[in-house]
Amino acid sequence: MQESKEAPQYRFHLQRFLIFIVLVLAVIGVALYSFFRINPLDIFRSGFGGTYNQVRSAVEETNQKVVEIPSDGALEQTSHAVLSDNIIVGSVNSVKCFDKDGNQLWHVPVSLKKPHVQTQGNDVLVADIGGRYFGVIRDGVVLWDKTLDMDIVNSGIYENWILVITRSDQAGYKRIIHAFSREGQNIVYRNVSDYYPFAVFHYPSFDHTAFIVCGIDAQSLETTSLFEFLDLSMNQRGSIRDSQGREDLFAGALPFSNERLLLYGEKDLICVGKDLGKIWQVDLGSDYLTACGVTPDDITVAAVLDGEVLNREKRVQTRLKAIDSRGTIQEWLVLDAEVTQIRAKGRTIACAAGSEVYFLNGSGEVLDVYTSLSTVDRVCLASEDLAYVFSGGKLAAVRIDVPKKFLGIF
Repeated sequence: MQESKEAPQYRFHLQRFLIFIVLVLAVIGVALYSFFRINPLDIFRSGFGGTYNQVRSAVEETNQKVVEIPSDGALEQTSHAVLSDNIIVGSVNSVKCFDKDGNQLWHVPVSLKKPHVQTQGNDVLVADIGGRYFGVIRDGVVLWDKTLDMDIVNSGIYENWILVITRSDQAGYKRIIHAFSREGQNIVYRNVSDYYPFAVFHYPSFDHTAFIVCGIDAQSLETTSLFEFLDLSMNQRGSIRDSQGREDLFAGALPFSNERLLLYGEKDLICVGKDLGKIWQVDLGSDYLTACGVTPDDITVAAVLDGEVLNREKRVQTRLKAIDSRGTIQEWLVLDAEVTQIRAKGRTIACAAGSEVYFLNGSGEVLDVYTSLSTVDRVCLASEDLAYVFSGGKLAAVRIDVPKKFLGIF
């Protein structure tokens, strides 16, 4: 009678123990994949010894914080852009792709005066600023290329368009704005006679039917900065000008979500809607904007150079400020250096200041700092925990210490 009672209890405890073992194995499997990118099935293929070696290699790779990547070309003759976790390096004689470990993935020979590379999706736009060549590369293969009749001033690749600004040799016209399809077909262009356009953008999240042009009107004694908004046929839909007589230089535009756009210059940050109505504006007064970026949460991170400290004490002091969707300002950080670039990717924000790059989270807290031996010229964020930093003619892949998600999920 006693044996018949103990048998069900034994089976019950055995079932609980087996469920516990299964749960432990599941957690180990999730941890292997989330933290080390190791397929749990490798345990059966390579055994525990082989899996242990993979884990050790992954740990050693993670601990290798900085990897130098070979690059060629003089400082002013090199351009960089991220492609997934890889880095594109454009120089006067080549366009190369490297992974985060410094391995060259592909190489395309070119002959350029001043290279400019930009990525969108799987495509790489390469253009010769001051020259006439531009084309698109995918997976190390030139899909198409063109040689224009006039020198290129600027170019950019977007979801549906490739936009190029060239000089004009026609009497009475200053420059030409060209719109090409992603396949390289010349769709439409606009001759500009009343101002000098130096940048053109297309942001579908703001308005997929609009081109945004940034330019300078130098016809009068005073230089006036402006944004011009064109439809897809290059007809003018509206414009925003610096009307305060401060000679504020508008520098560019960045998209928010919900059909809003950030326009920024030395003295102003302006958020406008699709109807070009002003939602909020931040007037910097005697201070100067040196860099800005927009996070996925529509937070504008602005680097503001203190004009009073600069004029009175002859030293540089920059305040990092966060501006929310209502235009409310919160001060994050004060740095004794000029911030030259701000980049945002996911939950990570990178700020280049002198010879250092500060990596912040969405609350303005410093997660990590990378210090170079010379002034940082360029920083590119590939992911939340990977950046590429170019300084002193050297390019380095920098792993950022960010808080790890629990089981790679939370």
